[in-house]
Amino acid sequence: MEGIGVIALVIIVIAGGLLFFGVGNIGVGYVAVVVDPVFGSTSVVGTGSNAQYFIKAPWASVYKIYVATDSVHMWSDVAEAGDFPAVESLTKDGLKVDVDVTVRWRINPGGAADLFRRYPTLDWRERAVIPIIRETIRNLLVDYTAIQTIEQRANIGVVLRAQLEESFRQEPSIGDAIILDAVNIRKIALPVNFVNAIEKKLAAEQLSIAAEFNKTRLLVIADANAQSAIKQAEGVAQSRLIVANATREALLTIAEADPGIDLNELTRLYLYLETLSDIAETGKSQFIVVPEDTQLIIPHGMTLFIPLKPFNIGCVIGD
Repeated sequence: MEGIGVIALVIIVIAGGLLFFGVGNIGVGYVAVVVDPVFGSTSVVGTGSNAQYFIKAPWASVYKIYVATDSVHMWSDVAEAGDFPAVESLTKDGLKVDVDVTVRWRINPGGAADLFRRYPTLDWRERAVIPIIRETIRNLLVDYTAIQTIEQRANIGVVLRAQLEESFRQEPSIGDAIILDAVNIRKIALPVNFVNAIEKKLAAEQLSIAAEFNKTRLLVIADANAQSAIKQAEGVAQSRLIVANATREALLTIAEADPGIDLNELTRLYLYLETLSDIAETGKSQFIVVPEDTQLIIPHGMTLFIPLKPFNIGCVIGD
């Protein structure tokens, strides 16, 4: 009986060991690469979409590979830095720029086994992905001038993504194992002296634009004032012409009504009256029309009499 008990215990221990070492598990976002050294096989378990347990040979090794979205941050600030420093590159015109970029990608579960065979230490990120990103950025920026890196940054991001996808596909050790999700260029830092020169140039251009605008505005105002003065002068001239024609008609009517009136003398009288009326409008003088031979007493001031028959016309000068 004791022998049977020992055998049963051994069987239980062996079964427990097999159960413990023969079952594996993976979480969401991971696949398992199972390496069987006895049968010389390498297989992939899971898709990364859910967690699961799986059966394996007790002697097989399991390597868990993250297949959800991964990212690398390559940027440098004064206070902090990303996973790697910013990418130093040269532009078409020879200026050194620092490119801050974030790249997101994921591993194709179907290519995980081949990727593991080429990088059994799981270091494809440092040995392949990062160098490809750096090389692609440097090869791209040599086609752009420093100014174009500012003006066309969005377009540079689109072109960089397309070239990165092509670079990953052409890399034999990666193939279709890497799927690119997004490329975000955070900043393309230009040399400080170059930025200062651009800012001075923009400030000068703004001043030039403002000066041109003021010049145009003043010309428009001057032209408007000139047109207004012309219209006003035309209006005054037209008004005087109408008054002159009306006066002429009135004088002719008066002369026709009384043939004994001298038209020339009447015209002179009218012009004198109009002149004196203009003087009176200044507020500093008055004029008085009285019959001939009338005695006129002025308390103060001076009186200028204009002898026009049949009237004496006086203009009082002063307060």
